[in-house]
Amino acid sequence: MALVCAACAAHGQEEGIFADFRTSMGEFTVRLDYERAPRAVASFVGLATGENAWADPQGNIWNQPFYDGSIFHRVVKDAATNGIAIQGGGIISLSVNTNTGVVTTNFSNAGYQMLEFVTNGLVHSNGVISMANSGPNTDGSQFFVTSTSVPVWDGSYSVFGNVVSGQSVVAEIADVSVQGTGSRPVTDVVLSNVMIRREGAAAETFDISAQGVPIVESGPMRAYASGDDLILEVELAQNTETLFRESDGLDYWEPSYDFGVRSDATRILTNSVSRAQLGDTYFFHASRIRYPIPVTTPFQHRGQKYTFTWFTTSSVTYEASFGPNYLTPGSFIETTGGSVANGQLLSAAESWTRGAYSARLVFLDSRNRQYQFTLGFNPEAATNRFTGLAGEIILGQFVPRMQLSGTFTVE
Repeated sequence: MALVCAACAAHGQEEGIFADFRTSMGEFTVRLDYERAPRAVASFVGLATGENAWADPQGNIWNQPFYDGSIFHRVVKDAATNGIAIQGGGIISLSVNTNTGVVTTNFSNAGYQMLEFVTNGLVHSNGVISMANSGPNTDGSQFFVTSTSVPVWDGSYSVFGNVVSGQSVVAEIADVSVQGTGSRPVTDVVLSNVMIRREGAAAETFDISAQGVPIVESGPMRAYASGDDLILEVELAQNTETLFRESDGLDYWEPSYDFGVRSDATRILTNSVSRAQLGDTYFFHASRIRYPIPVTTPFQHRGQKYTFTWFTTSSVTYEASFGPNYLTPGSFIETTGGSVANGQLLSAAESWTRGAYSARLVFLDSRNRQYQFTLGFNPEAATNRFTGLAGEIILGQFVPRMQLSGTFTVE
């Protein structure tokens, strides 16, 4: 029997691609703007229908609707505790704080991140759907729907559609009580399923496989015996990210190694393991993300000069010249209005986590100021944007003092 979305019945003859949301609190329908946000729409449609594969936190690959049975795990409130947006599209992964024994719930994406499109002309008015992210160029499966206008978000998130029916349901979900720092609803709001409808010839011919959405697939690998050893071969291909997992019983895949994002030439990694050490039964699995748009993020930050510009009470320019290796300190020059400060960067405290189109950069200067930035790297762009935190290290812990966002260049 076909499922029918009562809230969207009146819109069935309009042209376009529509997403019918069935939730535990009612139904609403979104028209997806595949003309101005083709990549975000292609990703959303592929996940909603199961046409695109996705990976769970253990690296298992699935070809089934991603959003079915998920929850709206966050409701964003303003200072007056009015709901302004509802967020969903995450897959639950559990982690245990070994110091306290408290189990925390995290919500991750569908195994990949992709280039954003925050300048497509679409704005965060009341009743739009937009990509949630953790910084520039980290779009994935998570999304939010606004229950009011939030112009301050323009330029930071990729809007890819608007609600055409059932906005009152969105407002009701945004009004629920929340708990904890993650703003999770006290009572779960379940997204039963998302049905995709294509109306009209143009919508029917929109090709979700041609929009640059990362492709989740099994990573080519081979295992064979050689004397007392097991030989493992894993292909590390150009413009991919490969995850290697192992298990002794298939009940849990141990995240043994992440080979990271690669932009160099394809090669085969070979390793040998003692068969006696593995026991009678052991399993290996490799999954990977293939990026149709070539990787843009530099391999590392060392030996380069990053010039950051942000606005607090006044414009700040921070020039960070990183040393060529961790033994060589870098330097900084910070200009705020007519005031100039300078000093060293503590190279031993630097870290660089590379994504396909973004990087996580953490560094500490000689004033004990630590910066934790997410940097976006758009193809052929000389100036890109960043978001992050500035704070201090107190008793070995990072204490955030300020949220920052702005632009940066690299030399």
